This record gives sequence, C-alpha cells and structure tokens, in this order.
Amino acid sequence: MDEINLKIVVDLLNSGSLNLIATQERICLPMLQRIYKKMKFGIEFDNLRVNDSRIVDGHHRYICSVLIELEIGMNDYPIASTSVNCNWEDIEIDDIDYETEDQIQDHNIRDSELNNVEIDILNDL
Repeated sequence: MDEINLKIVVDLLNSGSLNLIATQERICLPMLQRIYKKMKFGIEFDNLRVNDSRIVDGHHRYICSVLIELEIGMNDYPIASTSVNCNWEDIEIDDIDYETEDQIQDHNIRDSELNNVEIDILNDL
C-alpha cells in the first residue's frame, strides 16, 4: 500500500483494533496521506503524547503508524481536564487540508534536517 485513501482510514477507525483512546473529533485526510508517505519512506516522527491511554497529541501519527505497522514512541503528557474521549468510529474525516502550503513546507524542512534527507525528496513524496 503506497497511499492511503478515505476507505482505508474509515475501515481502520471502524475496526476496533486501535488501542489508544482518541480525544479529538476530527482528523484530516491530506495530513494523514502526507504523514503516511513520510513514515513509509522512513522519516522519523516525534513520539506521541499520551496520558494513560488517551492521546494528547499525535492522532494522525498514531493512525499512520498503525496502518504501516510501525511502532511509534509514546511520552507521558498531562491532559486538560476538559478533554473528552471520542469513539474512533465517530471521528469525522475532513478532506480539506488543515495546513497551508507554507506550513507543509516548514514540516518538510524540519523533517529534512532531522532525518538528513534532501528537501526535494520530501517535497516530491
């Protein structure tokens, strides 16, 4: 699987196989697709931030790591008392990108520097 699509993500969210608990109601398909391609290429990402088994930061990274069957690190992190648990199967998947072209480029620059990969390679993924 070189790319992911809406059906693949929906199937995963409905599979009951996700062990961590979501704490956000929406995710972004274009972000998932970018992260997935980078993970498949071997780009390393920051650890997930979790509180017990609740994701504080890293929903997109977690989903991609499960799809790729890649173990990703986790750091214990405080969570706001107002955070609520969300059922994975109820999470909405947006097809409109949350990030601007400048933000995407900033991520590519950071990932290029941290992983010692030419920026053009990441831009072309």
